[in-house]
Amino acid sequence: MIYLDHNATAPVRVEVREAMARCLAEEFGNPSSAHQVGGRARAAVEAARRTIAEVIAARPSEVVFTSGGTEGNNLALFGLVAGRDRPHLVVSPIEHPSVIAPAREVERRGGRVTWLPVNPEGRVDPADVAAAIDRDTAVVSAGWANNEIGTVQDIAAIAEVCRRRGVRLHVDAVQALGKIPISVRDVDTCSVSAHKIGGPKGVGALFVRGGVTLPPLVFGGEQERGVRPGTENLPGIVGFAAAARCAQPGARWVELRERLWCGIASCGGVRRNSPAERCLPNTLHVSFAEIRGETLVAALDLEGVAVSAGSACAAGASEPSHILRALGRGENEAREGLRLSLGVDTTSEEIDEVVRILTRVVRRVRGVRGQWAANG
Repeated sequence: MIYLDHNATAPVRVEVREAMARCLAEEFGNPSSAHQVGGRARAAVEAARRTIAEVIAARPSEVVFTSGGTEGNNLALFGLVAGRDRPHLVVSPIEHPSVIAPAREVERRGGRVTWLPVNPEGRVDPADVAAAIDRDTAVVSAGWANNEIGTVQDIAAIAEVCRRRGVRLHVDAVQALGKIPISVRDVDTCSVSAHKIGGPKGVGALFVRGGVTLPPLVFGGEQERGVRPGTENLPGIVGFAAAARCAQPGARWVELRERLWCGIASCGGVRRNSPAERCLPNTLHVSFAEIRGETLVAALDLEGVAVSAGSACAAGASEPSHILRALGRGENEAREGLRLSLGVDTTSEEIDEVVRILTRVVRRVRGVRGQWAANG
């Protein structure tokens, strides 16, 4: 199997498996227990917290461990609007479902949401952010890097607008971590996740700037300073830290991505949805005219190539890609997307093989469609 779906999840790294195995074998204590066994578990949690903090340029006291990006986004957004009668959110329309859905829920409860325009590359103009903010605005939410097409936002410029207007900024950095450098010093809250960088599933972290208060979504304990109660997932947290220590962009990602695009482009009738610049270096999103992305995903899977039609969290949904719709694509075009995302172990030989297989599959699908058309 050639795996080009790293934006959905990355294979667990050897270093992570080894760190988690040691933890499972040796550190079975509850980090909240007062005895020595619990103390060793607590020390492991705090060592991991320091590692995550260093990677994202935060203070350890500003790192809250979560179950992943979805929980982090929900915790931040609902927390930042808590206590307001009619909170106003300013949100990019190309965000992950774990941002879009909370925003819609706030709207359902009586709040307001301004959906920012994006340009054909999925880029938010900071001037539009400034124009959208009013006296009721509680939070602006923007993804550092888009999970489908890979567009990287100018977070520093958006943060400057929010700082001038006195508005909190939440950033979803789940796809950015380990692929581009990130520093959370300009934002108020920021979510990251382990499984995108070769760590285990079911663990992540939320940066909460010092001085920002978030009420919990669940109750029943004082873990994570009461923001996220519940016994910590110690092996997962240790694995996350091990992955974060190893996380760095593939040295040849851009070269391999462009090699992939050049090969795919020869198929004809293909459109590049990912921007060539200011884009995740490992991400290529394309559309083949009049071929649904899910059709190609299934056909490539039979050929031993794993790709996706978009976000794994939206897999199985009957709706067209909300991201491609936000870029101005029609409903049919928005169903034609195919995402190919590289990992640190992706090779040029794999890229060339994918091009050969994809070219063959596209020609076969188009041939079948042509026969159907000829037969009426």
